[in-house]
Amino acid sequence: MRAAFLFLLLANLVVFAWQQGLFGGGPGAGREPWRLEGQIAAEKIRLLTPEQLAALRRPARPSGGDTAAACLQLGDFDEASLARVQARLTAFALGDRLRVRRVSAPGWFVVFLPPLATRTEAERVAQELRGQGIRDLVVMGPNTAMPNAILLGSFRDAELALRHQDELARRGVGGVRMTERSAAAEATRFEIRNVDPALAQQLAELQKDFPQSQLAPCGN
Repeated sequence: MRAAFLFLLLANLVVFAWQQGLFGGGPGAGREPWRLEGQIAAEKIRLLTPEQLAALRRPARPSGGDTAAACLQLGDFDEASLARVQARLTAFALGDRLRVRRVSAPGWFVVFLPPLATRTEAERVAQELRGQGIRDLVVMGPNTAMPNAILLGSFRDAELALRHQDELARRGVGGVRMTERSAAAEATRFEIRNVDPALAQQLAELQKDFPQSQLAPCGN
């Protein structure tokens, strides 16, 4: 009887030691809640403020390079350069994203050849200039301020107009003059909407071919 009692006592001690992990394991080794107790570091727990919680709930915004500009405007263009820029914009297939506006263009500087005697003579001189590679020109109509004059370009900046005048002289075009356009004149401005970065780059390259123009956000 005494031996049985000692055997049961020893067995209970062994079970107790095993449960306490004295033999390298226990019934809870690798399972909850002992695993959680080993993983949680109380000193690293930090409570968030209401402002921080609100910031976490806000949807992430795309980076600036991925957003599309609301609108860019390209202009302003006179009759001499209008056809060429329209052809370039047509190649972009802008569809209803492109809007054409007529705007007042006060204070521009015009480079031109003085009026010739007849329309026929003016057209002949214009054709000769085109043969020299000068494409941005228009023969002024009978109802304009200078009938039969040849418009060779208009510029917002007087210095640019003078440079163009000098360039034409170097190319052998004689008699070129410059004057300030009247305040009543009109020009064409293009508005392009939903412009992504790729299209913005294309428009910037196009603008370089028209130094008298500007590319800017709409409304500027």
